[in-house]
Amino acid sequence: MARSNSQMQFDVSYVSRIMRKIHIFSAMPVLVLMVFFAITGIYLNHPDWKGGDVEKQQQTIALPKSLTDLPDWPTHYASHSLTLLHWLDVEHGVSGVDFEIDWDELDSLVILNLSGPNGSTLIEAFIEEGQAHVDTRRLSLIDMLNNVHRAKHVSGLWRVLSDISAICMVLFSISGFWLVLVNRMERKNANIALLLGSSLFVFIITLMH
Repeated sequence: MARSNSQMQFDVSYVSRIMRKIHIFSAMPVLVLMVFFAITGIYLNHPDWKGGDVEKQQQTIALPKSLTDLPDWPTHYASHSLTLLHWLDVEHGVSGVDFEIDWDELDSLVILNLSGPNGSTLIEAFIEEGQAHVDTRRLSLIDMLNNVHRAKHVSGLWRVLSDISAICMVLFSISGFWLVLVNRMERKNANIALLLGSSLFVFIITLMH
């Protein structure tokens, strides 16, 4: 048996109340992230806008015998380099999110490239000489935030947070579309805005191909 108009109206009203709550509470937890992605997105669209100068620093660090005396560096340089990185982090605050390790047989040299959203560090550790040359490049705050936006050299925790914020933004958009759709007074204008915005998006994407 077909449902009555009052029952249908009740269902729409009930869904609308749920959508209104989703619309509000999907935005609040990630409100700062939404603003962050919007502002840094503008900067990423304008790479000629310089956020600041790159700060460069060079230093030479004496390596302890506990590191230089580790057995058979040429064979075990990968595992020994992890010990070296841990020591540099604890003792000198030299760290990064991503890293690459290489061994120079000619000079008995370990080459370490550390990368993070805030810059990069090149470490050349001369095992026989017991010294490490550290060349650090620190990015400006704006450039660092741009790297965070792009998830460049970030930790897994940030990637999880970004995924959660993306889901919340989708829920925010869908629930907002529903609330406009059921609003008779704003439905026409909203549909026109949706049509214009969608057409502009498709048109620009088409031109890019």
